Amino acid sequence: MSITDEIARWVAESETNITGEALRLARNAMIDIVGCMIAGANDEATSRARKAIVDLSSGSARLVGSEVSLAAPHAALVNGTAAHALDFDDNYHPTAGHATAVLAPAIFALADEHSTDGTALLDSYIAGLEAMAVIGNGVNLAHYELGWHTTSTIGGMGVAAAAARLCKFDTETTTRAISLAFSMASGSKIQFGTMAKPLHSGIAAMNGLLAARYAEAGITAASEPLDGIWSFKDLYGGSGEQGFAEGAKIMGKPIALERYGLKVKIHPCCASVHTAVDALVDLMNEHDLRVDEIKSVETVVNKVSYDNLMFDDPKTEMEARFSMHYCIAVALLRKRLVLDDFESSAIQNSEVRALYPKITMTKKSEDNPLPTATNGREPAETRVTLKNGQTLSKFLKHPKGVLQNPLSEEEMWSKFDDCVSCIGDADRVAAIRNKLERFEDIADIREFTILLTN
Repeated sequence: MSITDEIARWVAESETNITGEALRLARNAMIDIVGCMIAGANDEATSRARKAIVDLSSGSARLVGSEVSLAAPHAALVNGTAAHALDFDDNYHPTAGHATAVLAPAIFALADEHSTDGTALLDSYIAGLEAMAVIGNGVNLAHYELGWHTTSTIGGMGVAAAAARLCKFDTETTTRAISLAFSMASGSKIQFGTMAKPLHSGIAAMNGLLAARYAEAGITAASEPLDGIWSFKDLYGGSGEQGFAEGAKIMGKPIALERYGLKVKIHPCCASVHTAVDALVDLMNEHDLRVDEIKSVETVVNKVSYDNLMFDDPKTEMEARFSMHYCIAVALLRKRLVLDDFESSAIQNSEVRALYPKITMTKKSEDNPLPTATNGREPAETRVTLKNGQTLSKFLKHPKGVLQNPLSEEEMWSKFDDCVSCIGDADRVAAIRNKLERFEDIADIREFTILLTN
């Protein structure tokens, strides 16, 4: 049996995976991504994507923050862009990318068409993560370091698997759905700091649903798209990948969501910044530091983080999310990063920009990298030199929000409240929150998605 067949068989035939811990983690993921979609629905990237796609179809899948409904693939594109527009959505270790921002918009759109209940939606989400774990672990980190935006390349295949689960495809149809999604896999990290990056999330969500529809319609495809000559691994993987066999053996033992968790963001910017910012804020709090006492700040990161942070002097809010200089400067002044810090006016703040000369980012040698944590790739050391000559340093293996250091319930809902503050209707926010708190009890997802529209 091929690797793709093994994934497909698990997706098609495994029992429902909503155990106590998996349910809690999946429900929390929905809380997080719904907040991100609401906050990102009126971002310029989302607005432009919506304008480009809105005349192409009509249907029953709702757009967040809009009165418009479209066919599920097109709704997934727009909502997937919204989910990733502010870079506030979670990361997933096996894929070295964003998972829920691709999966949730796609299965929400499909569930809108099928009037699916909350438990089935969460079950399909978990299945999508499982497939993405096997694929991601099979090609990373080499695939990511070649420059592929894994949110886009792996994400579409994960959506195809999730859609197959939701629609109750058999193993053979699920294999074809994953194979057809591979034929649409693309997206480069060269787009980081532009509107194309969040659009990648939407494109992957759309393509995964299209792949599932093509498979359901009977379109044939290669039975092993992941391994072997001309496969995903062969063409996209590069050297050093682990291969797929081990990942396929451990599918569901335990399920990937429990094994890896999600990196839930507490800062609305690239994950490669987070650990350094957390270390800086810790130092400032532990030593009761003021910004006027600080002479310089050096952050030390590994190559994978260094390469992602392309903008020392960002000119736009998109670039600022990929700027160590900007994020550290804001943290120096405010000891936190929030959505308002990534408005266009905030990027040009003279007080923030005046701190740039004090900030440096250093890349560790690939021969002697910073040690990483289990299920983590973004360690950082932050060194603060004070004007009195004292130097303070803190090393962290991982940021706040990972499985080993999760957000508290209070922090999770505080982030949600920040994201949904744009709604301006306390009763509607309360209704959304009430549904999210018992997501698995939703009888028809449309009774929830109507709350997300305008």
